[in-house]
Amino acid sequence: MNAVDVFENIASSTWQRIYLGEVYHVSQGEETITDSNLLEIAKANCPEVRVIKTPKNKEKEKGTDWEWWIGNNRLGWLRYAVQAKKINPGTTRYDKLKHKHVDNTLQIDMLEKYAKENGAIPLYCFYNYLENVDLGSWQCNLFYENEQFGCTVTPSKNVRLALSKKGSRKFADLHKLDHAKPLRCLVRCPLMLQIYQTGSANSTSLGFENVTVYSELPRQFVSALETGNLNEFSSDFYNQDLGVYPKRILVANYVTEENV
Repeated sequence: MNAVDVFENIASSTWQRIYLGEVYHVSQGEETITDSNLLEIAKANCPEVRVIKTPKNKEKEKGTDWEWWIGNNRLGWLRYAVQAKKINPGTTRYDKLKHKHVDNTLQIDMLEKYAKENGAIPLYCFYNYLENVDLGSWQCNLFYENEQFGCTVTPSKNVRLALSKKGSRKFADLHKLDHAKPLRCLVRCPLMLQIYQTGSANSTSLGFENVTVYSELPRQFVSALETGNLNEFSSDFYNQDLGVYPKRILVANYVTEENV
């Protein structure tokens, strides 16, 4: 099992979980689905995908749901600041896309500020299930499978565009854009490989902003990957003045053809 397998399993289980929630009238929110995905990762016991718990004494309510570091020591690492949003299966709309914090700050504003200050790519991860999927929404070089729509990703600028247009917060609106991809594309895609090699997304259809290819992981991650717990956020990688941090950190290996 590699990182692609794990990401595919997460997408499939998310698709099924939201579907079953509809069948049995048991609604599950974003946090519940995220927790279930954490359990899927733990069950997989795959050394290529690990999750690090962040210090509990840090204020994270205005940070990001996730921070993802994806790559390897040969290619380098891409860093993502990630906000998760769940679809409303009945309307295919993302009802909480314009969520505000208690201080009235838009969640997307904080996500993008966090990403800019910390050298990360601002990204949204959508949790999905739909009865009917438009095949025109499929933008992946790998084989088609409905359930891979269970987890999709898109740059935050596409979400900002959707928020600026009334009635544009549905699955079809966001996934017709060139930048919406299945989750697994982040760990195996020729377009992603170009970013690692050039340090830019300009020649791809991914639309990423704040692209930085890091030569190595933060040194604090080395022991954290062994213990599962991060003791401190390095000032070299986190703007301490911003005062917000990710709730959890995922580290995944980018899968190249030689290790498929």
